[in-house]
Amino acid sequence: MSSFLFHAHSGLRYLVLLAALVAIVYLGFGLLTRREHDRGARIVMSAFVGLLDLQILLGIGLVATGVFYPALMGHLMMMVLAAAAAHGLSVLSRKAAEPRRRYGMALAGVVLALLLIVGGITAIGRGVFSSRTMSGTGQAR
Repeated sequence: MSSFLFHAHSGLRYLVLLAALVAIVYLGFGLLTRREHDRGARIVMSAFVGLLDLQILLGIGLVATGVFYPALMGHLMMMVLAAAAAHGLSVLSRKAAEPRRRYGMALAGVVLALLLIVGGITAIGRGVFSSRTMSGTGQAR
């Protein structure tokens, strides 16, 4: 079971990064062109936050199945902070009155979360786009 979760968690990272890139482009374009905050902005932000939530659930599943090693604490903390930033600024952006502020807050949420995600990945000694097998996790077997 933990092998499946490991591969799902490891593979989903690419979708999270892709969703972040799409959100940055879409929200940045909306901010620069002073467009009205539209349905597309809500969709890209929701997709990013939803994939990030799924990633965290898979990570919790890994820890629950016994995949844990000391370097993982930094990873866990950075990822929880990334999710909090994405969720918090997403909510604040929806409550903002003017479109420019909505785009700006949502964009800040994605960028901050992305920086924390990259920090969390490097906290376990991996590159953002590198892969390892489950035996290379540092877990004693």
